[in-house]
Amino acid sequence: MISYKKCQGCGAILQNTKQGQIGYVENLTQDYCYRCFRLTHYNELIDYDLNETDFLANLNNNYDLTYHYFYVLDVYDLDGSRNLELEQILQNNKVTLIINKIDLIQKLISNNKILTFVEELFTNSVLLPRIENIILVSALKNYSLDELYRYIKHQSEDIVFVGSSNTGKSTLLNSLIKLTNYQQKITVSNNVSTTLGNIEVKLGTRHKIYDTPGIVNNHTIISYLDHNDKKMITNKLIKPITFQLDSEQTIFYEGLASFSFLKGLKTSFHFYKNNNIKLHRTKLINKDHYFNQHLMQASLRLKDYHLWREQTIIIEEPGDYSLLIAGLGWITFKGSPGQEIMVGTNQNIKINLRKRFI
Repeated sequence: MISYKKCQGCGAILQNTKQGQIGYVENLTQDYCYRCFRLTHYNELIDYDLNETDFLANLNNNYDLTYHYFYVLDVYDLDGSRNLELEQILQNNKVTLIINKIDLIQKLISNNKILTFVEELFTNSVLLPRIENIILVSALKNYSLDELYRYIKHQSEDIVFVGSSNTGKSTLLNSLIKLTNYQQKITVSNNVSTTLGNIEVKLGTRHKIYDTPGIVNNHTIISYLDHNDKKMITNKLIKPITFQLDSEQTIFYEGLASFSFLKGLKTSFHFYKNNNIKLHRTKLINKDHYFNQHLMQASLRLKDYHLWREQTIIIEEPGDYSLLIAGLGWITFKGSPGQEIMVGTNQNIKINLRKRFI
């Protein structure tokens, strides 16, 4: 029977072959993984990811109705950073929604409108009856961290931070560690066999606070970019660009996605996207030729294009809409019955049409 050595802090199986993944150590004789070592010696929390299947299995194995879950979402990708399977598991627990990266859109929309949109987003969620609070923060700019910390201190239950990769969850906890200046000390896990990377964070509260690995989210564009391109389109200010489009015109998001206005009267489309993403306009008839000719010159590209698909959406009712493309931002426009639009990108990317966000 093979015996695996486990981290005495978080319970992860120690390994020395995959740097940047759970349980990594330089030497297998060490008792603590790199993540636990950095936390206890440098007060720094390292962000690790875990695939959805393993994360949800781990959560089920350690499920406790007394936990209060802090569910971290990315304001730039509210729809895409949600995990519906996670929400199913948490539906009987207290949940607080933490909306991070507010600094990216504060110049475009008021906090009240963001809160209203989040409330509408969760109208049909199984979490709705259990949502205790919605807190808007910016871990990078330290916005509302004092408010968040006061809220944390007033809780009576142990708190577990959960969220998808790239929501800034670990950055948020690191900012709270700096705010409290509380020296981190790893304690040996009471349930080393099943914790699978969960780690206790000391913030000077009477109850325990745990961080969990980020959930790898296969429904957002980030999952289909290489490391350098990921850095290019995260944590950057959002700047809208407006195009007056006639029917049969296409807008390219470099090599990441395309948006085509297939049918309808001339319409203003407002593209809310990362400043590093360049947009290019062309005629629908030239779309495929342009894509094939310029793909390799695009500064931002998907890792592969085998799963590229085009999805058509028909507007049935008049109204103000936002088309959300997970990880890329959103497009707002005034819709009228009979309009047809089409989005091309990796087939796994979540695309949703909703009531106008901004």
